[in-house]
Formats: sequence, structure tokens, C-alpha cells
Amino acid sequence: MQWNVAERVGRVRWIFLPLGLCALVAVGAHASADVVGDRVLWAVDRVDAFFDWIWSAWSFTAPLVDLVGLTQRTWFARAVALAWELAADALIAIPMLGYGERDPAAEWKMARDLLRRTRSPLRMVRPVATLMVALAGAFAVSRMVQGSMQLSLHVVWLAAIARAALLVTLLVVLVPRAAFRSLEHARTARHLVPAAVVLVPLILAAVLSLR
Repeated sequence: MQWNVAERVGRVRWIFLPLGLCALVAVGAHASADVVGDRVLWAVDRVDAFFDWIWSAWSFTAPLVDLVGLTQRTWFARAVALAWELAADALIAIPMLGYGERDPAAEWKMARDLLRRTRSPLRMVRPVATLMVALAGAFAVSRMVQGSMQLSLHVVWLAAIARAALLVTLLVVLVPRAAFRSLEHARTARHLVPAAVVLVPLILAAVLSLR
């Protein structure tokens, strides 16, 4: 019996493709959450500096200047970033596990029909967030591969080529499917306003994480 690799791969695509979509979006959410954590830490530092200036003005409140140190501020920023990341995973990464593969032409047709029927801007927040976070995930994964190859092989040009090839593959194979699945899921999504509160800043963070 002849070994048909393409046929065998096709039989298990329904397993690893949703997992790949979920993993890509989760990596993108993590990269975006890192940006959120940096911004939160910056804001907390500014607030802490303001209160330090107020407390240092009076002798009886001067000991409060060192009440909140760098460790506490860093912990708080990381906790906020982690909570944001978990919320984003629940909103946009976990629905990727429900992806059902179809013919590409059928998916494009369904996507156009869904876009025509989706008139509420709030229902477009999740698909846009998923698209941007998936892009952030593709860039993050390609950066990790490039860094690993540079450390192990010490060949800069080969690592750059591998990163470019992987990035293009992810942008073509997984990112559009992630956006399509989110658009499909947005038809029945609930709690649109709380989701928008979480995801709109995440969209900006995902854009800032692209490099």
C-alpha cells in the first residue's frame, strides 16, 4: 500500500489546524499583553512619583514614600497584563478550537456574506482584534524562530530567511482563517460592550507589538 502523505495529513488537519489557530492567537495575546504590562508599569510609576512628591512635602507622611517599591509596582503591572491576557484568550483564542475547515472559496464567500450581514460595529471588534492579535502572534513566533536559529547555528542570514518564510506561511495559512473563525463566531457572541472594553486596547497593543 502506497504511503500517501498528503492524504494522511488531510485526515488530521481538523485536529491540528484549530489547535494551531488557538496557539497563534494565544501567542499574539501574550505579546500584546507584554505591551499592556509595560504601559501599565509606566503609568503606575508616574502615579507613584506623584504621590511620593505629595507625601515628601510633610514630615509625618515622608515614611510613606518608600511604601510602594519597584517590586510591588512590577507585580501589579504583570498581574494586570496577565488578567488582560486571560480575558483575551477567553474571548478570541478559545473560539478558535471550534474552527471547521471548508473549501477556501466557500470560506471567502461565507466571509463576504458575514461582513454584509454584520452591521453592528461592536460585533466587528472581536474579528478585528483576532486579526491583529493573530498578526502579532505570527510576528512573535517568527522572531522566536529567528532568535533560536541565531543562537544555535550562528548564521544570521539563514535565520533571517527562516523567519521570513515562516512569517509568510503563517500570514497566508493561519491568520486569515483565524479572522474568518472570529467573524463566524461573532454572529452569536454576547456581552459585546464588556468584550469591546477588553479588546479595543488590546488591538492597539497588538499593533505596537508588531516588529
